[in-house]
Order: sequence, then structure tokens, then C-alpha cells
Amino acid sequence: MAYRIISSALLTAVCVIFCARSCLAADLAPARQREAPIQPLLVFLEPDDARDPVGLLSFQANPLKLLGNIGSPTHLPENRLRLVPPSRTLLSLPQPDGSRLIFGCTHQPATPDGKTYQWTIYRGRTPDGYRLTEIEEVYRNPAGPWLIESSMARQGRDGPLFFFTWSRSVPAELGHALWVFSSEDGRDWKPLSEKPVYHDHDAFGLMWDMRTDRFLTCQVTYQAWRKPFSDNLGQDQRRVLSIRTSPDGLNWQKHTDIGQEGLVIPDAQDPPELEFYRMQPFHYADRYIAMADLYAASPLTPARHGPHLGCEWWVSSDAIRWRRPWRTLNAQGEAPYPVKMEPMWFDGHMLFWIEDTVWGLPEFRIASIGARANAAFSTRPFKMPGTPLLLNASIPAGAGLFRQAYVQAELRDAAGQTIPGYEREHCLLQNADGTRIPLRWNGRDATERAGEEVSLRLYFRDARIYGLACQGPDPAKGR
Repeated sequence: MAYRIISSALLTAVCVIFCARSCLAADLAPARQREAPIQPLLVFLEPDDARDPVGLLSFQANPLKLLGNIGSPTHLPENRLRLVPPSRTLLSLPQPDGSRLIFGCTHQPATPDGKTYQWTIYRGRTPDGYRLTEIEEVYRNPAGPWLIESSMARQGRDGPLFFFTWSRSVPAELGHALWVFSSEDGRDWKPLSEKPVYHDHDAFGLMWDMRTDRFLTCQVTYQAWRKPFSDNLGQDQRRVLSIRTSPDGLNWQKHTDIGQEGLVIPDAQDPPELEFYRMQPFHYADRYIAMADLYAASPLTPARHGPHLGCEWWVSSDAIRWRRPWRTLNAQGEAPYPVKMEPMWFDGHMLFWIEDTVWGLPEFRIASIGARANAAFSTRPFKMPGTPLLLNASIPAGAGLFRQAYVQAELRDAAGQTIPGYEREHCLLQNADGTRIPLRWNGRDATERAGEEVSLRLYFRDARIYGLACQGPDPAKGR
């Protein structure tokens, strides 16, 4: 379908005028200095990341923080209405000039009952993660009983774009139907099949896994279960997750070796009414992180859709089997909706668009290893890069009697022996909070050991340590 600049009529359908608090968002969007890309070497999330620990370590995660509003787009028709980006479908692609192409989908009710939708794919650009420019409509839905859930991903670093979306099925007992559309250039879209690629239920998260060259969905499905309170599903089934993968977006394999009945289900540590509603995975250094949306029916809304409980950060080594180390944290913070996109990496931050706002965290600061009093641990071995090591850590200054925080780093060889000249007393960090704190030992940066297998022994107090990186290619390029 030929694309066109969004007309005034279409803008009326897919745009709303922001409330007064965001009318000046474009002018107030934070000006950020361009940061050079970094390459993560290690992230510190879980007990296995701390070898030979001494003292009492804590493993904490951070919720999303509100960073600003999405500002006024430019290059629009004369009415200059402000676009509210979709919170349910968004894909960003890094560009050589440092901007990102944005692909998203808006949904509008097509029936009075609000159960069937029309959708439109658009294309735009963001130069900084806060402004949206050059918006074009590129595709409108064909006829069908479309639902509101959808997702987008790129196949490989330079491959085609894929758009996955749901419709009702006939007969209804098959579950909802997942359809796939594709585009080589992001402008001309076409359906890839005359039939659904699979049937299930419509809440899901999608990613392209660069490490295994396949699409991966974390898909809500139903499990027979007698639950304490009824909702729109009744009282005899609950929402749980399944994991599916596909090399081409058309042929999908359901992974059945991940738990009871091949499903990701609540466990004995969970409330009896807990359900898993959806999960959005993404790459995170050498692992995967996902935001999982949790749900529970409520006795205040019998036989109706209940409220959500909040979200958790989950972590995985393979994106198939997931661990839940931070159950007490509401990962979404005060955000009105869960994450439904992979992060945009901009100038030392991980950014997510949720409705008309920008949420995020500093780069690689989802979780950390900390200690209130004196503690130490060793990292796993890594190959020393040819550029200086950068520590991601928060080492507060304190006040009065409470100026206690420090980090000391010791560099060790492959045998675990301290390298002369790189003892802990030569690398002391205090009153520092940054994602790229240089590690130096009396002015030396260890780059003369480039290519050697080394490790760090970290000694610290009243600090949180998130990761280790070096200057290098952006880890999110092509994602």
C-alpha cells in the first residue's frame, strides 16, 4: 500500500491534543549530550554474578522512572496536532546519525462495544527519544475482526520488518488468531499468509533473538485451574505463559520443557490468585530481561476483567527459562501500562515510550549487587579489552558522620592472583554515581593487558554495583 503523509482527517482519528501539562513538552524535552557507545562486559544481577563473596550482599532492582513527555512532532500538516504514540506496539531502529526510526501501530474502536478495532501502521523518527518527527502513515488494516494486541520486530540486523497482530477466530474455541505482515523497507507492507500462523490468546510480547536467529514470543495462554475469584474467564481457568520460537515468523515451535504442562506458571511463593498476563523480553548484556505483567481477579469485579497487580523484572540466560529474583518490586513504577517494546538506547539511558510519556533508567541499571556494610566479591573472568574499563556504580557521598561509601577494585590474572600494580589500594572510588566511571590504578588503566583473561575483585561499602563495560560498539545496534 502506498504511504502518504498523515492527513488532517487521519490525525483527528489517531491523535489527541495533550493536556496542559504536556503542551510545552517539545520545548521542555531535556537536552542531552551525546554519549559514545559502550560495550557491556559484565552485569551484576544475581548471586551467581558474585564469586567468593564476603559480607552480606543484597540483590536489588530498580523500577522505571518517569523521564518526560513525548514532545510535539514536526513536519506535520498545518494543524500541528500532537501525536500520542501507541503504548502497545512500537519498534525503534538505530540510524547512522544517532536518531532512531520509529514504527508503531495505533488502534481505534471499530464497533460501538469496543471489541473490534481498526489499526494503522505509521513510520516516524526520534532524534533523542523524546521528540517524534517525520510521521507517515504506511499501512491500514484489511477487513477483519481485529483485536487490539500487536507487536513488531526486525528479522536480523538488516532484514525485513514484521508486524504481528490478532483477530477473532471462527470458531471461537480455537482461541484468537495471530496474523503476520512484513515489509522490506518499512513502507510497503503485505500479509505473509492467507491463514493465521497460530491460535492462542491475544496478550503477548515479541522479540527477534540475535543470538539464536529466531523470533520469540512470550504468549499468554489458559490453564485449567480453580481460582479463588471469578472474572471474565470464569473461575475454572487462569492466564499463564507459553514460549514459542520461529525462524521465519510463519512456522512456530512451542517449547514444552519449561515447566508443568510446558507452561510458565505461578509457584508456591505466589498468592493463590496470581496469573501471568503478558511478558515483554529484550536483550540485556549477556542475558535477557523481561517485564512480566501480573494479574489477579478481584471480588469487587465478579465475572468481569479484574485489575492488574503490577509488573516484575524477570531474567533469563536463554529467553526460554526465566527466573524471578525481584518479586517485591513493582518494575513499572508509576507507569500506567507495562512495557511493550524493547528499550531505545539513547545517550547513556534505556528509554521506553508508554502512552504519551518517556520512562526509563540509566543504561544497564535495572539491577545491582549492593552491600550496606563492608563486603567483597570477585567477577567471573573476562577478556581485557583494548580500551579502559568503565564501572557502573552508585557510591553516595553521605553526610556528617555517614560518609562511609567506597569501592575499591583489584585486577587479577587468569590464576586468580593479583597483578602487581593493580592492588585495591591503588584504585579507590568515593562520591561517584555514574554508568561509566573509569577504573585507574595510580593512573594506569590496564589496557597493556589487552587480550588477557582477567577478573576483578571488588571491595565496597554502602554502594550499588551494576556492571562493567568498555568503550565500543553500541550493544543495541541493529536491535
